[in-house]
Amino acid sequence: MPEVYNPQLGRKQSYPYEHRQEERDWHWGMVINTNRCINCNTCSFACKSTWTSGKGEEYMWWMNVETEPYGGYPMGWDMRLLDDLGPEETIFEAAEQGEKVKGYVAQKEEWEYPALGDDSVHGEYPEDEVVESDPEKGKYHDIWQFYLPRLCNHCKNPACLAACPRKAIYKRSEDGIVLLDQERCRGYRKCVKACPYHKPMYNPETGVSEKPVGCFPRIEEGNVPRCVSSCIGKTRLHGNINRGPNSGHPNGKKSAAKGRSPVNYLAQSDEKVALPLYPQFGTRPQVFYMPPYHVPPEFLTQMFTPNTDQKRNDWPGSTYEESVKIIQKRVRNPSHHLLGVLQLFGATTRLIETYTVKENKVKGWDRKGNKVVDMPIEEDLEVREGEKWTNQP
Repeated sequence: MPEVYNPQLGRKQSYPYEHRQEERDWHWGMVINTNRCINCNTCSFACKSTWTSGKGEEYMWWMNVETEPYGGYPMGWDMRLLDDLGPEETIFEAAEQGEKVKGYVAQKEEWEYPALGDDSVHGEYPEDEVVESDPEKGKYHDIWQFYLPRLCNHCKNPACLAACPRKAIYKRSEDGIVLLDQERCRGYRKCVKACPYHKPMYNPETGVSEKPVGCFPRIEEGNVPRCVSSCIGKTRLHGNINRGPNSGHPNGKKSAAKGRSPVNYLAQSDEKVALPLYPQFGTRPQVFYMPPYHVPPEFLTQMFTPNTDQKRNDWPGSTYEESVKIIQKRVRNPSHHLLGVLQLFGATTRLIETYTVKENKVKGWDRKGNKVVDMPIEEDLEVREGEKWTNQP
């Protein structure tokens, strides 16, 4: 089996296919700020009404929100697979003889409770004093939870693509979106078994599988996906994860800013604040999460890092738990530049290709070099004189 370099793991790993193009000029990517998510599921219903409202798709939630640490759709999707992986093993390296990917097919009863664990918290109510959260001193609430939006990661090492014997799944060269050709699919469900995030799903009415399409019709028009545009909490930012700091002006327009995209900055800059979900699977997911800063870092370490004793990648700190602590602190007390980038979340329905942050302004440009965002980082507070607002009649 060929080997490819995985920067999230900081090492080479097995993968059935060599990369035709290691780094495309444009690749689908998303950053989600978990600290803003309120579990309203507006994103889930926007995706559902757009893509999976047909017959046989009733159980398909391509976009869903889970409560950590006890939620999951399907039930136990993460822990069940993680328990089967050996030390330093990806799902490709742990595959059994005759298989390309280690995985499992979730049974019917595991799909029956999409809201399982909603608002279930970790810990028991203490009999004495409640521990107040003080991350600066390493203290966290006795009781905690957070919401985790989940969707197809459009991975750079897609497990669904690797497992398909019909080669019905492919990665688009223009944007890295992973799609499934239903005319080639024969419903073997190898992709359903292989994806560790359980986003390809089998349609019993049509006899073929389906998977999230990354809202590619909207992407082709320069717009963000439906889950991004509908989010009332402004939790998401979508764009070109491959646009690094040395990139030129979009579309060659000299009037537009050059340099990296905001999602690239959040996930791959020296001020990294977003992490992939279960990178130890080895798929190189391209959805990154700004971790909740009120949750104990040891829990987040097993969820958002390779979770190995030896740290090999270039994330901050000398250990992965230290990486999480540093990133939590950055998210909790953002720098001026990061604060500017955070204003871009939900600021426009257009894809932001590049941006600039000034003293009190943040601006963003689309792929054609047109300015689509121009807003203050902090708005002036105006107090009306002579008026008192009360709740009295």
